[in-house]
Amino acid sequence: MKATEVNQVKPLLIGLINRAIVSSVDFVLKKCRTLSSNPKEPDFVASLTLNFTSDLASILKTVFPKNKFSLTGVYCHQKPLADIGLTTDPEIGDILLVYIYTDNTGSKKHNSLLLQAKRSDKSTLVVPTTELHQLKLYTDWPKFTYKRAGILNGTSRDILPKTINAGAQYLLIDKNRYGLTGRHGTFPMGCAIPASTLSIHTDFANEIVNFLMFKSGRAFEENPTISKDDWTKMIWDLLDVTKSKASKRKNIGLGNFQRQNSEHFDGCCYNTTETTSIFEDLHRHLDSGDNNTQKESYFEDDNRAPSVILIESSELIED
Repeated sequence: MKATEVNQVKPLLIGLINRAIVSSVDFVLKKCRTLSSNPKEPDFVASLTLNFTSDLASILKTVFPKNKFSLTGVYCHQKPLADIGLTTDPEIGDILLVYIYTDNTGSKKHNSLLLQAKRSDKSTLVVPTTELHQLKLYTDWPKFTYKRAGILNGTSRDILPKTINAGAQYLLIDKNRYGLTGRHGTFPMGCAIPASTLSIHTDFANEIVNFLMFKSGRAFEENPTISKDDWTKMIWDLLDVTKSKASKRKNIGLGNFQRQNSEHFDGCCYNTTETTSIFEDLHRHLDSGDNNTQKESYFEDDNRAPSVILIESSELIED
């Protein structure tokens, strides 16, 4: 979608996406009541990647009928680590949003947004001392080496510039469906730029719409093999390791998600495709049924990956 097209329907789009986010939170609350458990961060991330992605696909197809879409959500329970030389290794991120837009001439643009999820019932949150290692990764971007990330183990990346950027943020999540103040009309999820005191600058629905217009997030390049940008390399690294995990996983169905803990869905995938996807081989593999030998309790502790929501949009090619 062109930015002008998104702007023309922005209030409608934000409203629909916010409703889908609230529905995602409601799913978690209902599920946890069924399981007699308290909702945790992984539950909300799982619902975003497996339920919200499905709703987002329907929203985008309805609002932008002149575009073709492919949406893929992969939920991963354990996250890859970054060795930055501290006693504790931070997670690289809980969830990665990627948007690839192809215009009607075939030209592509790529956008990324890496999020660290945190539970909060307020619009501000002081980062506890036990989590300053995570904050340091997102504020200083020291050179790091992947750990517990399967094929990425031992690979180093050196992100520039050494400061905060809009491509790596915190996602504050409130279990109250009306969100962060408890009042009707507010929102359950909001984004915050990394800082010692996290402060929400916008709700998640707004951030997603701005992300689709390339007003938020961080752009990355199409070919990591020739790129000198380590942010580009990192994003493709994370996409590759997530796709690898999903390709080994039996998709046991979203109906089972209602009755099982989130860790049982490690590597599970939702996808719908109208256009060519960078995950096309994964989609074919899942559709073929080749992955039906895994047990429902499949889990790989040493092969971690971030959860991913991949949005791909293509305009119709002009004659």
